[in-house]
Amino acid sequence: RLQQQLRETEWAPSIHVVVEGFVTRMSEFMAAADCLITKAGPGTIAEASICGLPVMLSGHLPGQETGNVRHVLSNGFGAYSRNPRTIAATVSRWLSSPSELQTLSRNARAASRPGATADIVRDVLRLLEDRLEEGGQGAVDA
Repeated sequence: RLQQQLRETEWAPSIHVVVEGFVTRMSEFMAAADCLITKAGPGTIAEASICGLPVMLSGHLPGQETGNVRHVLSNGFGAYSRNPRTIAATVSRWLSSPSELQTLSRNARAASRPGATADIVRDVLRLLEDRLEEGGQGAVDA
């Protein structure tokens, strides 16, 4: 199992590695991180963006996550590669360049939409209210 392999790996003294399984404290980890390596899941990208985290995308589900890759790249807050050496080189470059890391972080925050969920709820309620005004069936409980 990968988790066990990573725990048993002898890391160089200059590399601090903590191997975790499933966690429920992801927001704490993101708050402490300098960047994030992840697949192109929309929730993770949204949370990273709100936190101002540069994102190194290591994969995506074709079709449903392809647009997420484009979003990260076009907004300038990350990179994409499936090649582990390229991923390592990219993240190493970011971490050794405070100005690049700062630019990526600033771009991530600029691309974030922290109020998106509330906006969606308001839009849905507005649509339901419009339908009721037009004589539609149902009620709106908010």
